[in-house]
Amino acid sequence: MAVLINKITICGYGLIGGCMSLDFQKQRGSKTSLVTAYDRPTVLSRLKKNKTHKVSTEKNFNKAVSGSDIIILSATHTANEQMLIRLSKTKDLTNCLIIDTGAVKNPIKRVSRKLKFQTGTQFLPTHPMAGREKKGFENSSGKLFSNHAWYLEDSVKLNKTNKAKLNWMIKKLRAKPTYITAELHDELVSEISHLPQLISTLLGAQVNHKLIQLAGPGLKSMLRLSGSPYSVWAEIIDNNRKEIIKSLKLYSENMNMVIGRIKNKKSLEEVFRSASRSYKCL
Repeated sequence: MAVLINKITICGYGLIGGCMSLDFQKQRGSKTSLVTAYDRPTVLSRLKKNKTHKVSTEKNFNKAVSGSDIIILSATHTANEQMLIRLSKTKDLTNCLIIDTGAVKNPIKRVSRKLKFQTGTQFLPTHPMAGREKKGFENSSGKLFSNHAWYLEDSVKLNKTNKAKLNWMIKKLRAKPTYITAELHDELVSEISHLPQLISTLLGAQVNHKLIQLAGPGLKSMLRLSGSPYSVWAEIIDNNRKEIIKSLKLYSENMNMVIGRIKNKKSLEEVFRSASRSYKCL
């Protein structure tokens, strides 16, 4: 089904929103901006001065979302939930696809179940498995999502129009659509995303920062995620606490096993072999 996209509103124009916007901008032949950015006045002020991000800016929420074909909620988890509630009360918002990009899916899914939207408007919880250790649209670039999984809530059945809009969006971003339930998503990302972040953070906190310049590429590559801001991760950890604790406990058990083997002069060959199998999957 062919679909015409005239307006995409990005609510929360940070790193993820900025990267999406750059990919969308490449698809626009006319001088009319396809993307409208809604954010704090300070962010919009910096955005207006930026020559790379050619978007419309709007500080009024209702004006920003009015007439949108697609609305992307890419702010903090709490802000996304609050904006979703506001969208359910917006009377003139019809035939619109609403998605979010939060790293934890269960909380906003629970909120959405209590909401009713205008005719043809639907909400789909999503999560792109891509990002950087730096925040802000100034650090965004195109093709961030290319060949990366983009998780889509499996239980939501979109109508034909919104399904076409989703397919259009995923194609422009060159992402790999992966349908999964919010419950399974939060369980999986606790191990493949949240655990690596915390391991990198703990390593960065443990290593004497004065010795970093003496380190080889191994340590430097492991410390990449340690540059991620706590302001981003505090909410993720809080929203997925139960699953993160499970992953940390399993990691702790494996770490104790390694300590025991080293202490008792036993081989770690099988551990290295298992790790190598994971590495080869990259």
